[in-house]
Amino acid sequence: MAAMLCLWLGGAQAARGDDDVQVTAAVSDEATEAGQAVDFTITVNGATDASVPENINVEGLTITYVGPNTQTQISFGTGFGSGSHIQRSVIHTYSVVPSRPGDFVIPGQQVVVDGKNYTTKPVSLRVGGTASAGGGSSGGGGGDNGQMFYAECVLARDWAYTGEALPMEVRLYVDARIPARLEEGPEITAEGCTMQKLSNPAQTEVTRNGRQYVMVTYKTAITAAAAGKVAVGPVTVQASAQLPQARQRRRLGGPFDDLLAQNPFFNDPFQMMSPPQQITIRGEPVELAVKPLPADGQPRSFAGAVGNYDMTTSVKPATVAAGDPVTITAKITGRGDFDRVTAPELVDASGWKTYPASGKYEPDDDVGISGMKTFQMAVIPETQKKESPELEWSYFDPVKEQYVTLTGKGVPITVEGVTSQAAAPVVAQQQGAAAASGAGAAGPDIQYIRVESTGWGKTFEPVYASRMYWVAQGAPLVALLALVGMQVARKRAADEEARKRGQWRKEKEAELARMQRRDVPEGELYQAAARALRLEAAMQTGREPETLDGTDVAKARVLDEGLAERVRELFDRQAETTYAGTSGGKGAATAQARVELLETVKGYENAKLAE
Repeated sequence: MAAMLCLWLGGAQAARGDDDVQVTAAVSDEATEAGQAVDFTITVNGATDASVPENINVEGLTITYVGPNTQTQISFGTGFGSGSHIQRSVIHTYSVVPSRPGDFVIPGQQVVVDGKNYTTKPVSLRVGGTASAGGGSSGGGGGDNGQMFYAECVLARDWAYTGEALPMEVRLYVDARIPARLEEGPEITAEGCTMQKLSNPAQTEVTRNGRQYVMVTYKTAITAAAAGKVAVGPVTVQASAQLPQARQRRRLGGPFDDLLAQNPFFNDPFQMMSPPQQITIRGEPVELAVKPLPADGQPRSFAGAVGNYDMTTSVKPATVAAGDPVTITAKITGRGDFDRVTAPELVDASGWKTYPASGKYEPDDDVGISGMKTFQMAVIPETQKKESPELEWSYFDPVKEQYVTLTGKGVPITVEGVTSQAAAPVVAQQQGAAAASGAGAAGPDIQYIRVESTGWGKTFEPVYASRMYWVAQGAPLVALLALVGMQVARKRAADEEARKRGQWRKEKEAELARMQRRDVPEGELYQAAARALRLEAAMQTGREPETLDGTDVAKARVLDEGLAERVRELFDRQAETTYAGTSGGKGAATAQARVELLETVKGYENAKLAE
């Protein structure tokens, strides 16, 4: 019995060692309909440990790996000592969902068994019907062609002007019967254009061509930088969904097959859904015709704003002392790309010292193309002025197709302390007159010495009883008190100056620390660098940092030509990012830009002080 058992085991092992590994591929149905799933299997006979591809890409087919299924079969021989046969196999199953009709070929797949490569034969699949599991639509059309999911870009119109913020919607449609979940927001390709941030999605149910969809809508606006034809899209969205798959019916033969084929329950693909799988919702690109802005009639104050705007201005205070600033506030409201809305200009700047304006934008919609941008600018009258300076700002109206100039009229103000040249002192005039009258007149030859008393010694009152004596005695005390007061005032002023400089030094260190952060946006990087230079110059000049522009900062130090150019570029770039909004300065700053700006600030600190 023991010998027989050994023979049986030996026969089984020998049989397994002689088995050849076979790898085959097949589909459960060679023909199906668009949107109905079939199984694609890779069967490995002769082994259970095999490596198969997890991702199979075929245009028009969504192929998802389901998992393996291991099988073992044992067959015994008919004669004594013939042994037994053990057949081990593993079946790897994939779910295949066609997105459109057509003839498809799943190419041969590479399988690795015990370090050896095997390749399956290609498998054909014929897909009929008109339904589609995905794809896209063109522009704002409404034809979905029975697709189970798709996307589209809808523009407010098919043309726009350079610099115009054109409203746009991105709409995603998913069959209401399909459980789906968006994994991320839409990705939209639009070369040569900038795009406002997408609004929060809004969801509703709609019916298109008799099919019920869940529609998800994102709002945004697109701005073209140059004239010409622009392709907006394609738009793609990644999602997870359970797709319908056809029931695999076993052929029974006879009339039963016809009865099952006529039963709606067995023919409804939505009765059986696939496991969650990755899908791509896609929308085809739409074409946008971009017109150039007219070159004729462009106003002096036009800086690129396109849209529909209005402007109001105010001035405070109405009465100022000579050398004190007047603050002009300009509020620009309307609809358009506010990244291109810059500060108004002074119509006539003569007699005014001006400083760079600060701007703040407050949107009143989800996209950011409607709202109000407020500018505040400080101006100082250098001569006698009776009213504030007049402002001017221009934009292009794409509906009227013409330039529009808005003006802010000057308002009455009073400037105190600016007077005309004072008249010559009267004493000087009298002396001059005396000299003129005595010119050429001969005076007496001899002036005799007077010996008579002039009042001294006419009284015997003690000196200490005289009022003048006590006034004279108190004068030194008053002078001493005045001197002490002056010293105290000077010390307080020095302490205040030291406190202010210490505060500026702390602010500068904070700005330098902000510049060294890796996540600081480009716009904030330039703002921090410009602020650090202003604070450094303020500590030298004693002026408030806000009153110093790039020219004042450069004059505070003796800069070589290269460093002076870098300082000018820094302030120019800072001004650009101040008014550029999303189109400039909101992306992450590069490490090279951060290093160069830090070197510029360090070089400025080490430069020699201007005399």
